[in-house]
Amino acid sequence: MIQLKPPSLSNSFSMRKWITAFVLLTATLASGQQIGDSIYWVYFTDKANNGYQYDQPYEFLSERSVQRRAWQGLGVGMSDEPLSRAYVDTLVALGAEVRHVSRWLNGLAMVNADEDLFQEVLALPFVDTFAWIPESQALWFPPAPSGERFEPPMESPPEYSYGVAKEQILQVDMDLLHREGYRGQGVWVGVLDAGFRNVDSLPSFESMISEGRLLGTRNFVNDSSVFRLVNSHGMMVLSIIGGDWNGNMMGTAPGASYFLCATENVHSETHLEEIAWIEAAEYMDSLGFDVFNTSLGYSDMDSTEFDYTYSDMDGHTILMSRAASMLASKGIILCNSAGNEGSSSWYRITAPSDAKDIICVGAVDSSGNIASFSSRGPSFDGRVKPELVAMGRATGIQYINGGLARGSGTSFSSPVMTGSVASLWQAYPDMPAKELIQIIRNTGDRFDNPDATFGYGIPSFARAYWIISSARLNHLSSGMNVYPNPASRLVHIDLPGSDQGEYLLSFYDMNGRLLAREPTFLPGELALPGGLAPGLYLLEVVTNHKIYNTRLIIQ
Repeated sequence: MIQLKPPSLSNSFSMRKWITAFVLLTATLASGQQIGDSIYWVYFTDKANNGYQYDQPYEFLSERSVQRRAWQGLGVGMSDEPLSRAYVDTLVALGAEVRHVSRWLNGLAMVNADEDLFQEVLALPFVDTFAWIPESQALWFPPAPSGERFEPPMESPPEYSYGVAKEQILQVDMDLLHREGYRGQGVWVGVLDAGFRNVDSLPSFESMISEGRLLGTRNFVNDSSVFRLVNSHGMMVLSIIGGDWNGNMMGTAPGASYFLCATENVHSETHLEEIAWIEAAEYMDSLGFDVFNTSLGYSDMDSTEFDYTYSDMDGHTILMSRAASMLASKGIILCNSAGNEGSSSWYRITAPSDAKDIICVGAVDSSGNIASFSSRGPSFDGRVKPELVAMGRATGIQYINGGLARGSGTSFSSPVMTGSVASLWQAYPDMPAKELIQIIRNTGDRFDNPDATFGYGIPSFARAYWIISSARLNHLSSGMNVYPNPASRLVHIDLPGSDQGEYLLSFYDMNGRLLAREPTFLPGELALPGGLAPGLYLLEVVTNHKIYNTRLIIQ
């Protein structure tokens, strides 16, 4: 969904609204049925005889994808396995035209279908109308990784002249990380958008291409080259993340590597675009990408029959949001624009920015004032949305004519965040996605008093960098196991057998301040101390043999 204004005589560019994506089900659609004109969604009941096993993931995931999980202590499960090919072939034999499939949700979309075919498909014993639940929640954990996950920082970084990007970079304190040599080197960033017109010929992307850091492209909408699509929205988004043009324009992660996916059909607004987004996200997961940017969002469709309502914005009702909520558990961080509905009757965030464990980004100007168009939260189930804000009014961008411009929209605040996340992650590659998200939230200038307009506020990536480095992470030991993590009320803590006994359990914030100390017998279960706000904490146990530390997210 895009609404653009032509550049003014001052070479500015304004985008009132542009968030696109891919959703699938409203409350009435969440059980799987018609999701558009002649478009139907169905679930499979299982993944029987698909020819794969989640404990042998190299058959369907790249080594980099598996290693990304290993670096963060995450496992591979049944949701990662491909669908049963025999099931898909059976639907095709009945006359179904399958457009997109989802291994995470174990379902697919049929297009150019009618109710008779849909009912015939539903009669199959392996097809269901209810969301798939894996038969097993077991995970296979890859062995500890070796080598380095990302590249080291530059030893002698140059002085940077950010040009039109100066305000947006300084506002989130990214200049410090750049001075430390962190530009996202070795981090793989996926951009899911509409069109990337002329990326292969514009100056902001010359170094990206000449250095082989544009890893590929794929169009999930049609067979056109993403560089030749009429729409240039994704190109401008990419310039904010990865652009580097001789001091005229610089992104927040100018050293990262990129893959470009077209998922939005600018000629329509249907749930099929959301399903294309899911398939693209799963594809980039399988390749091993680390950070995603989506400057898209969905609420109103071409046919009002398939519109969403605010009550759908709960992180799990909409298919696209349900898939997005799975990303962090697979070791991926998604930054998603909040939406440009703040001045409209809709007013609220749009899908998939309602997803859980992502960073939903609103828009402010260079002075930190909220942009009137920035969509407001919270999510329907009461979570803080947007999580954070960044500069999305008069943001510096590469323009289609080869020059520079300024544009407005949450489409442009999200990529400021995406590149910043990529560069910070380069500095701390073993930091799990959920924990890194929480640390960044903790640095928001409104963290102590978040609201539905700014969320936790404008983050400081310099502060996040120093918080992590000063949290004594070098003392962390894998011998201490805490679960569930994140936790809300109770936690279970295990120590190695020789260190079982009664000890003091200390809770520190990420600045190293002692907040609480509780005596407890370990291994065992204990209630979390009262008065600890949601956030990231460091737990410490001192035994006769060792100091054990681990991180805990309290929800």
